[in-house]
Amino acid sequence: MEQNIKPSLRPSQGLGAGTASGPATPAQDAAVARAYDLLLRLEAEARQAATVGELAFLIANETIRIAKCRQAFVLAGRGERFTVKAVTSIGSVDRNAPRIRWIEAMTRSLGAEKGFGAPCDFALPAFCPPDDPEHKTYPFRFFAWLPFRLRNGIVFGGMLLAREIPWGEQDLLIGRRLSETYAHAWAALAGEGKLKRRIKVKPLIAAAAIATIALGFYPVPMTVLAPVEVAPIAPRIIAAPMDGVIDSIAVNPDQAVRKGEPLLTMSDVMLRNELAVAEQDVRVAEAKLMQVTQGAVGDPKLRANLAVSRSELTVAAAKRDYARDMLERSRVVAPSDGIAIYTDRRDWVGRPVTTGERVMEVADPSRMQLRIDVPVADAIAVAQGAKVRAFLDSDPLNPASAKVVAASFEARMIEGDVLAYRIYATLDNVPDHMRLGIRGTAQISGENVFLAYYLFRKPISVLRQRFGL
Repeated sequence: MEQNIKPSLRPSQGLGAGTASGPATPAQDAAVARAYDLLLRLEAEARQAATVGELAFLIANETIRIAKCRQAFVLAGRGERFTVKAVTSIGSVDRNAPRIRWIEAMTRSLGAEKGFGAPCDFALPAFCPPDDPEHKTYPFRFFAWLPFRLRNGIVFGGMLLAREIPWGEQDLLIGRRLSETYAHAWAALAGEGKLKRRIKVKPLIAAAAIATIALGFYPVPMTVLAPVEVAPIAPRIIAAPMDGVIDSIAVNPDQAVRKGEPLLTMSDVMLRNELAVAEQDVRVAEAKLMQVTQGAVGDPKLRANLAVSRSELTVAAAKRDYARDMLERSRVVAPSDGIAIYTDRRDWVGRPVTTGERVMEVADPSRMQLRIDVPVADAIAVAQGAKVRAFLDSDPLNPASAKVVAASFEARMIEGDVLAYRIYATLDNVPDHMRLGIRGTAQISGENVFLAYYLFRKPISVLRQRFGL
């Protein structure tokens, strides 16, 4: 480009040094020298710009000094849509400003009618939209379009110069020279490879829409995520044997126990007293029966009380046996081998309980299953044998696989006051690290549905519940 400056900008053509009618004056030669100096300095500044934004600002505000224009609009983009990047004397471009929108619309019309590849000049209202009021108030009627081209001919931008007098060939010659310099600097900053990419948005949007619609009919399994806990299979329930207060618990949570080993003891002060009274009543009844039996031999009246005395002894013995049985029941033992499962010893010791109230469980640690609580809002149709993947908190990278064996018919309240259905699933293989009580998240797979339904099931449910659609 340095080689083209001398033949392109001769004093007689480019910068007005002299005319064919006579030699140039000293004042004209000085003006030509200043113009050459300004041109070279502007090209050097363009090549020294650090960013595309800095270069666009330079083009908008320095070009008017040599191109004999009043305002410059710098545009850039791809395809047929260019946007204004910089304007003379404006620090930040507001894309919603009426004048900026007018310039972009006029540039689109110019590209549609003449194309962006060749420089051209025109006068308003050319290329203006119908009934456009902006060109009536804009003070400069004559425009010149100077494109920014790559070496392969792709136009990635340009500058639109405006002034109040028509454009001449000598002025456009300088503008073309500057546009080539600016295009070279712009491509060096932005990367020529990026500027070469010409992506047509409309075909891409149409292709993306078609692909999205087609993908919406892709069948996928309906899945739901729910909290899961490793629970025992058929645990033995340890319930309160009577109304009373728990006096002590002999085992810790998750402690292994043997069959017949003591688990808990109810407060037995009243029971022991009742047993002592009942045993005393039995002694009294026995003494009375002996007295009546001995006297009945010679006294017919005592003989008539013999049956009553025997009945009183029977009743007293029954009360004694009942008191002894209740005292024995106050000490609860393990019904089988396993581990004791309950919350905490401090939660139960000294707490009053009623007959049948669950206190703990004794479970076989080798027999485990998954207990899943699916909230009602996320419930799906789950058939027996449905696949389950459990991501346990203790080992989330190795999910455990299982199959559904049972599901509750009615929902129940769980922790957090959430209404949920309870589902049980048997494990295909019990991992070595798994133990009872571990929690995590389970993924339950249901029937196959379309991907669109899978993604929009909840919004559809909310709309139908709220608006009845």
